[in-house]
Amino acid sequence: MLELQPTRKRPVAPAVRFARAVAALLLFAAFAGGPAAAAGDAAAGNPPPADVFGALPANTDVTLSPGGTRLAWVDNTADKPRVEMFDVDARKTLRILALPQKMKVRALAWNDNETLLITYSETGQSGVASQASREYYVTIAYDASGGEGRFLPAETGNGKVKGASAAVHAYVVRVRTNKPHTVIMASYDRLLEVDTATGMARVVKYGNAHTVMWVVDRDGKPVAREDWDPLKRAYRLYALFGESIKEILRKDDSERPSVGGVLADDTAVALFAENGRPHLAAWALPLDGSPARLLAEDPDADIQGVWLDQDGAVAGVYVSGSQTAMHWLDPKAQERQEVLQRSFPHHHVWLRGWTKDGKRTLAMVESPSSPPVYYFVDFTTRRADIAAEEYPALADVKLGELKEITYKARDGTSIPAYLTMPSGVSAGKVPLVVLPHGGPNARDYPRFDWMVQFLATRGYAVLQPQFRGSTGFGEAFERAGYRQWGGLMQDDVSDGVQAMLDQGIADPHHVCIVGMSYGGYAALAGAAFTPNLYVCAASVNGVSDLRALMRESVPMYGNWVRFISAGESNFKERVGGETDPALYKKSPINSVSAISIPVMLVYGSGDGVVANEQTLRMADAMNKAGKAVTLVKLPDEDHWLSRAETRTQLLKQLEDFLHQHL
Repeated sequence: MLELQPTRKRPVAPAVRFARAVAALLLFAAFAGGPAAAAGDAAAGNPPPADVFGALPANTDVTLSPGGTRLAWVDNTADKPRVEMFDVDARKTLRILALPQKMKVRALAWNDNETLLITYSETGQSGVASQASREYYVTIAYDASGGEGRFLPAETGNGKVKGASAAVHAYVVRVRTNKPHTVIMASYDRLLEVDTATGMARVVKYGNAHTVMWVVDRDGKPVAREDWDPLKRAYRLYALFGESIKEILRKDDSERPSVGGVLADDTAVALFAENGRPHLAAWALPLDGSPARLLAEDPDADIQGVWLDQDGAVAGVYVSGSQTAMHWLDPKAQERQEVLQRSFPHHHVWLRGWTKDGKRTLAMVESPSSPPVYYFVDFTTRRADIAAEEYPALADVKLGELKEITYKARDGTSIPAYLTMPSGVSAGKVPLVVLPHGGPNARDYPRFDWMVQFLATRGYAVLQPQFRGSTGFGEAFERAGYRQWGGLMQDDVSDGVQAMLDQGIADPHHVCIVGMSYGGYAALAGAAFTPNLYVCAASVNGVSDLRALMRESVPMYGNWVRFISAGESNFKERVGGETDPALYKKSPINSVSAISIPVMLVYGSGDGVVANEQTLRMADAMNKAGKAVTLVKLPDEDHWLSRAETRTQLLKQLEDFLHQHL
């Protein structure tokens, strides 16, 4: 039986990480502990400081080149973030790229063994509090051998828009094809073939104003196009054959399927849809219009994502339930997964890439209580090396233990949740922080979470309720949360608190609610609508006025970043109309008089999702009403807390706030 036996030696300087810091790991050795079998422990009452958790991952977004000879990753250990390219066989750094000022790396991908594609974003900060900032994305190609980067595309394909402006409006459809130095991108209604050496683009196919996704084969030829009209709720999927087009799927109801990519034989696409089932399943939809056949399903979870192989074909699908996992369609990938999973019991193993023959594989190993570690595995030499670690300063710290739980809502519905207890605490009441997720049509995952573990090391239990409206647990569960801001979704959160009280995990005098984005709204709603349930609340980039939210231009993130009116999207269906009287009633800013607990309000000045006025007006209303409120500004920070300085600032002020009130 193939197994791995990792060591716990720490990486040193990046250029010698493989040569000195990492020992050989024999693939036939037994291993029981996993990468987080740490010997040390945080001293009681002396947890790691806030900047250890607030720091961006030391090395992250590790990616393997197609030939398996090179790695690249984002390095946040220097004064300024940078991208490092590394030669595995020569054990040396090929190139270090300093990031452009104020640019944030969002994705890395090798186009070939020489050219690395880096997708950056930059915040265009709004000068008006009532408008959200904008986040601009560009992709630039860099060679490992040196030289200047090239915007992709350098022009839109018709020569009218050039340089950075052309790149801002484009997104990557296919990282590589069988044609050398080529990447497939989309810009506006055009599908482009882009030369990575020059950035020059050629229009391959035209779509229309409603085209949201293209599917291409390994040669870069378009085989399918996905259109979505949000006003009419109209979904269309077309098969493309040269210059001909054929509609193979039409939906004019509330269900909106999605395509994950083309299957290995190029005859069908992977489609995520219910087709009469209670959960999203993966289907193979033939391009010739034949009926769909089932690829994979889970009775308790949605299947919502894909993993693409070297040729860009769908190799596996992502099962999104309480326990997340990959369902591999490729038997060889499944075998590699099983080998690695046996070696790391009680951990999640995620395959991040492999060569065509599978002999070299990149894997990320983590658990809720152990930060991600990237392993470069060579099945030929039977070696596995630690290529990078995201939080090496936490490797020998015993962190909180996460449990998957369920509790009953007041109407009898079972609500899934994650409960993280401080290390060493198994019984007795502890202070509780309720941490509802953002979205709200999103979810939490049983993975390492820097915020959760920061709170756990401070002695707090952390409850993450997957309230109705959360994704991953079926369409009915998600749709039950529509138009339930401050209603059913909030009740599910409140019922989670009551369950913790009933089970003796928390006591009623030591419960605080903290959240970001929609979770920030839930925190304010908790303070306004159930003030006796909590002793404090903290909202980060949260919403206070739902009617104002519906008047704003809101960003909708699909395959690229675009801003459209809320009235033109399903956002209205999920929240409610601007004139809906329920929105007034469920807006915390209109119930300030009911708030009787201290509230901390935090906002990033560059938030591109929630306008700053949502926080500033709430703070002003609370001050005028004589309520206890603390206002915190995170300078130049976006909605996702992408900067270490402001993350650390938030954690320090949150720690003080909780210590004072909880």
